[in-house]
Amino acid sequence: MPVGVDEPIEISEYDPRWATWYAHDAAELRGALGKRLRELEHFGSTAVTGLAAKPVIDILVSPVEWPLAGSDQKAIEALGYEYLGEAGVAGREYFRRRTEHSTNLAVVEWGGALWNDNVVVRDYLRARPDAAARYAEAKRQAWQQGARTLLSYSSSKSSHVASLLADARQWRGCSEP
Repeated sequence: MPVGVDEPIEISEYDPRWATWYAHDAAELRGALGKRLRELEHFGSTAVTGLAAKPVIDILVSPVEWPLAGSDQKAIEALGYEYLGEAGVAGREYFRRRTEHSTNLAVVEWGGALWNDNVVVRDYLRARPDAAARYAEAKRQAWQQGARTLLSYSSSKSSHVASLLADARQWRGCSEP
């Protein structure tokens, strides 16, 4: 894991500005990557209306060329994103930008397990307010119990996320990525 990946986190109640921030960031990425971009998706908790979240916009980015081309990495970095390699997740290129609002990019292969799993969890949480409420409670509990940095927070809620993914796959009607 790169040294600079861990950082302090907070949990915020849903903020309607998150959708606007995503739209802004997505437009920047589309402009920078142009025809080299296959697809973008807003994912993670900030993509689910009403869900408490780390106030960080998470964007799934799928370039046309996979693995990520050096020219695409440079185009993303030119927007002010810091490249952090896989950051502990095989098959993902991780970027982050901390400016007026915070954004993380998960650059992954379109249609691969990381793409599909992140989209199905988002869609499940959007469709199932009861599941979103349970997830919000698990997040608040992790934070209240002292998981105040990204790595400890992620570790603290990992079993809940695994269960959530299994439920989302079953809801979607698939057992595997």
